[in-house]
Amino acid sequence: MGRTEIAYIPNEDFDTASEQDFAEIDGQLYADEEDFGRSRRDAEAFLMAIEASRLLTVEGERFLFKRLNFLRFRANALQASLGRGRAAKRAQQEIDRLLCEANQTRDQIACANLRLAASIVRKLSNSQDDFDEFLAEANAILLNAIDKFDYSRGYRFSTYATHAIQRHTYRLLQKTRKARDRQTADGNDQILQIEASPYADEAACEDAAKAMKKLIASFDRVLDDREQEIVRRRFGLNASGKGLSMRAIGDDLGISKERVRQLLNSSIEKLAKIAEPLESILQQDGP
Repeated sequence: MGRTEIAYIPNEDFDTASEQDFAEIDGQLYADEEDFGRSRRDAEAFLMAIEASRLLTVEGERFLFKRLNFLRFRANALQASLGRGRAAKRAQQEIDRLLCEANQTRDQIACANLRLAASIVRKLSNSQDDFDEFLAEANAILLNAIDKFDYSRGYRFSTYATHAIQRHTYRLLQKTRKARDRQTADGNDQILQIEASPYADEAACEDAAKAMKKLIASFDRVLDDREQEIVRRRFGLNASGKGLSMRAIGDDLGISKERVRQLLNSSIEKLAKIAEPLESILQQDGP
């Protein structure tokens, strides 16, 4: 059974280099940031840890990327020559050591770029929940970007990582929005199902109408004025009889489309128990 090749970004210097060449950088690894963070007010422990991460210099970044890939290069060369017996065991131990040091170097690069990932995600997040979810994903993308980044091309890793994290976060954002739209649509169906379903007899229709009136009559007791307005406009429970988009409702009320979505979902949850009679009626006399 063949062994999996250890991936690395090649460099023409590796054939003549040694680990000693990467024991210490001939220059400054981290950038000077003595005043950074003193004026920050965010007290969240995790964000403070991100803000405490140190940025790499241009030379420091190149040094760490070259060291990471050299260690993997050495490990891959050893793995390709593995045989059997004690020599093979010692070689495997050396491979494990090299890969362990490579992973430590990779983590060092990742820590220096946590602020970048957090900054991108915060700009694209609509809530703290979104931020927490997207940041976890961004960190995984960051590690993958480190593995694929070709440091020899001369541009900064931050440029490469920014594009990778933005693309992934945009996709997550679209996926989250679609999931919320489906959730809202399900709630809409739960409330408006009575209007779209044909009934077997007039008695069922009368029962359904009573249940709907009961649901609407409960608005004053269950929802505040703004929630009532959003539900009525969204479901067309007004004189026009036509439902409006969340964006249109938000424009009329002077709030964002996302805030309308949040208030609508909250209102549907509050009305869920009262809407239960509608479900039982539909189940008894549905088509």
